[in-house]
Amino acid sequence: MTSTTEETTVHPGALDRMRERAVSDYLAVSRNTNLYSSVDDYLVAESKAWERLRSSIDRAQRVADSDLA
Repeated sequence: MTSTTEETTVHPGALDRMRERAVSDYLAVSRNTNLYSSVDDYLVAESKAWERLRSSIDRAQRVADSDLA
């Protein structure tokens, strides 16, 4: 089984939960800028959270676009 096949057979509810968690994490980073020890630490956390969010959206889109969804 290829990774593409595995990716496009994920339960849609799991993708929704993954996206919701990524949104929540990104917003938490954004709201809590004062908790980071430096601007650089904040920027690293924000970048990682943004990448997780984009990844979850992109993955959901690939599944939606597949014939297996």
